[in-house]
Amino acid sequence: MRSSLAIALATTLGLSGCDLRVSNPGAIDPAALQDVRYINLMVNGVIGEFQPMFSTYYQALFTDELYNHHVYFEEREIDLRRIPETSGTYNVFLFTPMHRARFLADRIASRLRNLLGDSAARDLRLARVLAYGGYTYTLMGEALCETPINLSRPYRSDELLQMAIDRFQQAIAVAEAAKAATTVAAVRNGADSVANLARVGAARAALNLGNRTLVLQFAAAVPANFEFRVWHSENSSREYNPFSNRFAEGASNVSASVSNTPFQGLNDPRVPHPPQTERTMNGALAFVPNSPSAFSTYTGTLPGGEFTRSASVRLASGLEARYIRAEAEGLSADNVAFVNQRRAIGGQAPLTNPTPEQYLAALREQRARDFFLNGQRLGDLRRYKRLYNLNLFPTGPYPGGVAGETYGDQECWPITLAERQGNPYYRP
Repeated sequence: MRSSLAIALATTLGLSGCDLRVSNPGAIDPAALQDVRYINLMVNGVIGEFQPMFSTYYQALFTDELYNHHVYFEEREIDLRRIPETSGTYNVFLFTPMHRARFLADRIASRLRNLLGDSAARDLRLARVLAYGGYTYTLMGEALCETPINLSRPYRSDELLQMAIDRFQQAIAVAEAAKAATTVAAVRNGADSVANLARVGAARAALNLGNRTLVLQFAAAVPANFEFRVWHSENSSREYNPFSNRFAEGASNVSASVSNTPFQGLNDPRVPHPPQTERTMNGALAFVPNSPSAFSTYTGTLPGGEFTRSASVRLASGLEARYIRAEAEGLSADNVAFVNQRRAIGGQAPLTNPTPEQYLAALREQRARDFFLNGQRLGDLRRYKRLYNLNLFPTGPYPGGVAGETYGDQECWPITLAERQGNPYYRP
């Protein structure tokens, strides 16, 4: 011990006369963030943070769309809806990416206003950033029970959804001003695309808030053929479509199925799976889904096409706006015709003189099929319970579980332990 102490003391004394300061520059010179030439890179950074965050796998597992076969206990906890605040899977793959995307969108929107001055009010790049920010707040409002923003008090779901609407409204105003300020066709088309993206997002958030007036205001303005997608890459380990390695890259990776869910055996091309079972990660035989209609790899067939790493995913569409309107408007001849059009895709008989309750039940069923694995289900289930007192979350015994094992009662994702420990709000 004396020898070790002597060596440590000698080492300390020997270093005391040294200058241990080192240079650790950032990847980006701070001065560059004040340079208007880098605005496009800043905007692309917002998009690049949002697209890998828009991973709907765990949302599908948390609801009734997928059944877990992964052998890691935290994924089973998600399927059981018994997620502790210590869950690393939740923190790494959901909570933190949402907040990174949210933070960057807000920060870049503020920076663009400072850099562009008065012209920001008609700059399409700002509109785009605001729209992506609005979608991030929408996803947080649909998924999280509550969450702080930048170490604040926790904001409730309804507050997050209102924050989303505020950003969407700003995005629409800026996009419309950008369109009015130019005759360049590409810019005008881009402005229409961003404005419609924001309108669908605003209608979605307003529907979850139960604000029928805002729903109809935004949704009615969206063209029927509008579509906006999230893109993935074969070459990026961060930005590939997460469903590909879960379902299409070998039996050892098959970590979920539609077995034991309401989506098994619907005989509907929008919820495709082969007629035979496949071996899954935990050794079970189950029906493994292929690409549903929101994915670019959708084939319109009952067996469907496999997911790929580069498959793009629908984020917003005229179809979604039409569903939002149909729910807000309720029973009408036009809306029944819309539901029957969707039922025909799945080979279902048309509705005839339905009651309002029958109509809404049919609308919910078609919506679930059209937006399977598209990140809509959790917001839908929470809305149905809050606005209509209808609980469609899985309950009771957990299929394939140990004796007495049941689904939990979580209906949203909790605040993580890391957030609680790092946020002064939670300190005594």
